[in-house]
Amino acid sequence: MPEKDPTTWTATTWVLALGMAFGGGVVNWYAKVRRGHTRAFNIIELIGEIFTSGFVGLGVFMLLAALDQPVGICAAASGVGGHMATRLLFAIERAVEVYLDNLAKKGK
Repeated sequence: MPEKDPTTWTATTWVLALGMAFGGGVVNWYAKVRRGHTRAFNIIELIGEIFTSGFVGLGVFMLLAALDQPVGICAAASGVGGHMATRLLFAIERAVEVYLDNLAKKGK
């Protein structure tokens, strides 16, 4: 099973995985700009989106590669995972806030 080991992947595979994931982050950032949630020249938010989406997208790519999925499916899911990365983090953050608020109310 050496093809599942990321240390044996070619540079092309790494570029495909990261490129799709980073692309998902750029698309998510651009959608925020279009909706007016952020300014077009907010480079810090763009960099944050790219790195967050890259991390999650690469994880999705590696997970699907470990499950013996075709590279095309892995790359597509990597892009989708990258696009949804910050939304997932926001949903998790929101759930934790609600949980902590409920704990605080029970403690009173």
